[in-house]
Amino acid sequence: MSTTRALLLALLTTAALVSGCGSPAPAAPAPAATTTATAPPPGEVAVSGDVHAPRTWSRADLAALPQTTVSVRYGSGKGPQEHTLSGVPLVRLLPPEALATTDAKNDLLSFGVLAVGADGYRALVSYGEVSPDFGNRGLLVALTEDGKPLDQPRLAVPGDVKGGRYVSDLVELRVARIGD
Repeated sequence: MSTTRALLLALLTTAALVSGCGSPAPAAPAPAATTTATAPPPGEVAVSGDVHAPRTWSRADLAALPQTTVSVRYGSGKGPQEHTLSGVPLVRLLPPEALATTDAKNDLLSFGVLAVGADGYRALVSYGEVSPDFGNRGLLVALTEDGKPLDQPRLAVPGDVKGGRYVSDLVELRVARIGD
């Protein structure tokens, strides 16, 4: 290889490295935290995020609230599921006045609720689905299934065709304003 070609190749390689070509790919962003800094004990559900008063609901707290029973049907990886669930309507744990809203028109529709399971599984529902003034879908924090107590609460989303938004071993309901 001639000296001129070697010098040209060295210059092109240097220019490529300086401009970012040929450099290693940027590191992937760190995964988002899946639960609160300290996950609540089994059976408890933390409410966090864009709420006026974050709190943790114990199983006894949840059981003391008025219970609702719903029959649900949905598809899963294990085939069709049909169950009777009893528990607390999600709107009782997250009433409209609990959210950190503004005076904007229909501001409740700017919020989502991320349900987080003990294993890090997450599913998002819009607050419009929760609100009795909008979707009124009857989302439930279930404590029993087919008359038997669940080991940990489960978010249930009646009416969903598939059970992907049913979050077992529920440990957190993280409220977030979307779009700011």
